[in-house]
Amino acid sequence: PVMAEAVVVCPGDDFVSLYQDRISTYRPLRCKLQMLRIAPARPVDFRTPVMSDLGLARYKGYADLPEAAALKARLDAEQSAHRANGVHLIVVQSADGSLVVGDSHHYAPTPDPFAPVDVRDLILDEMDQVLDLPGRTIQEHWIGTYASADDRWRFTDAPDDATRIVVVTAGCGASTAFAIGEETIASLFGQDFKA
Repeated sequence: PVMAEAVVVCPGDDFVSLYQDRISTYRPLRCKLQMLRIAPARPVDFRTPVMSDLGLARYKGYADLPEAAALKARLDAEQSAHRANGVHLIVVQSADGSLVVGDSHHYAPTPDPFAPVDVRDLILDEMDQVLDLPGRTIQEHWIGTYASADDRWRFTDAPDDATRIVVVTAGCGASTAFAIGEETIASLFGQDFKA
């Protein structure tokens, strides 16, 4: 056995190994996404991530604004397949010059492990509409999964005073982890705790 003064359980999209009874009350799903690594035919230098307007119609912080209604209606008409597959564009350049490109979103309790070519092609179509990269090639293609919930972007549960279960359910864990960690430690050890 492992002994600890306090425990933080961060199971990602593993809803059964630890605290299954508590996690199931939040009714989480899994989101399956597809991503690619693209090699440009000639060197490019992106100094910032690149996104498209599909992201503005997808992410709640933007999509829930009244101003987004006209954009969502236009994208539903012009790019219905992209929207139906949760496609939006994020392109980030790696140190080797390759581009990590994503992604799509499909939700299920247990997503299948397959990466349909038609969804991959929708992602590439969106990239090609935004970036001029003739001769680009696909180096890698993969799927990922993360926890998702319709009614919340995260949950924190306290089975007892010394234990917390923390799950981000909106695909923004890397962006929010440090703040969530600080809040979680403060809740375990008191508000006066300083990281």
